Amino acid sequence: MEKGVSLIESLLIVVIIGSVVFLIAGLPNAMMLIAKSRHVSLAREIAVKQIEDKRTINYSNLVNDSSPISDTRLSLLPEGSGTVEVTDCDPSICTQGENIKQVMVTVNWQNNNKLQTITLKTMIGEGGINQ
Repeated sequence: MEKGVSLIESLLIVVIIGSVVFLIAGLPNAMMLIAKSRHVSLAREIAVKQIEDKRTINYSNLVNDSSPISDTRLSLLPEGSGTVEVTDCDPSICTQGENIKQVMVTVNWQNNNKLQTITLKTMIGEGGINQ
């Protein structure tokens, strides 16, 4: 019986090592995608909460303004910040003089030195939801 390594065994080892290297090489990119997905999800949650908070305010108390978001979860986003802007409905949309306010929530953060933004808009009308 001869001692040694056959060609098939050598190829099998090369394939196994190549597969492990391929998996390890893709790991940093996968981790970045997971972090980005978490940030987008958190930013949307924050924006939705801000809109829901505005919906609980009586329409007559809903004043036009722009204010910063004060949600503690913003600290979980890299350089996270945001604003809530309340304006009257654009006359090109509200052509019948409806009592409607537009609420726009913007959440910003940095991802790999690039500004990321989530913006949600909604309309709140007199006599609408929670009124």
